Amino acid sequence: MKLFSFYNKSVYIQYRNQLCSTTTIVVCALTVAAFIAPYYLLSSIKQGELWDQQRIVYEQPRMKFMYEYLFVAEMDDPDERSSTVVTCSSFESYNSLTEQQHSCNDVQVVPTDADHDQVLDHLSVGISFNPPSPATRLSFYTFYFFLEATLSSQCFFVVPAFVALEKVPAPRRKFESGTIVHHGSMEGKQTASLQCPFFMRHQKSHFSARYYPNENTTLDGFQPGRILTKLQSTNPAYYQYHTQRTDWTLDDSGSIRIQVDVSIGGADDRAIAFLYKTSLWWKLCQFWGSYFPLLLVSLWLTEKIKQYLFENFYLRAVEVKPWKDKYN
Repeated sequence: MKLFSFYNKSVYIQYRNQLCSTTTIVVCALTVAAFIAPYYLLSSIKQGELWDQQRIVYEQPRMKFMYEYLFVAEMDDPDERSSTVVTCSSFESYNSLTEQQHSCNDVQVVPTDADHDQVLDHLSVGISFNPPSPATRLSFYTFYFFLEATLSSQCFFVVPAFVALEKVPAPRRKFESGTIVHHGSMEGKQTASLQCPFFMRHQKSHFSARYYPNENTTLDGFQPGRILTKLQSTNPAYYQYHTQRTDWTLDDSGSIRIQVDVSIGGADDRAIAFLYKTSLWWKLCQFWGSYFPLLLVSLWLTEKIKQYLFENFYLRAVEVKPWKDKYN
């Protein structure tokens, strides 16, 4: 009758020697080398960088309109050879400084959540006004507003977001009535890597709101270029609007409408990615993931070397076979 193997048991042999012996020194040296060799091998492969100091995180921010905006349109009157200004804003100090100028209508905001994940994917902000007289035509316009962006995948940050069109010329020389639509997207900008707190280190990147115009701001301080400079100097990261194309149409409505379409994330997530400093635990995980496979190979090779040295009696030791005593 044919026999089948149902259980295997390795032969167990012990090699014994005194604690103060050459065998002890060699075995300890081999054991230490088994743990050190993968480290040096990993250092040579990664050119001394065993973990990333920084890493890129792709996250679509949660943005909302703050109803803090400013609009200025410069109008030319060819008949009277003069220019007028149409302006409106949400800043009371600015309104008090420009109360003699022509005003415009309220801002219109249309948020869009395309995939219904409660995160804004698109935002349309428009403002319209009636020219002071039928003969006046649009020359230049400035329009900017603020958004609040929150990030939460790594830790909670409130990142400033600034959408600005500064002194944009009219699409044609005689633009008396119609609509101008700017299409663009938000892009992440950084002056420093973001730092999240972790165990035994509670440092966190700080964002400041000192770039906002206040009651002491002069007319020069409301310029978008000045605001952007303050925003860049007081924050490690921010979102900035990038115009991709501009469409315009003429009509007989008697009013001019300026609209800004803002795309948030979507097809190009790389534009809104931020660089984060890696935490201690992330570095340990990254190092252990590379070190552990090499350690297994190193321990296996060390075991084979010790087996060769003992079985061929290069290291003096007493050979003990417990299984012989058991079955004799």
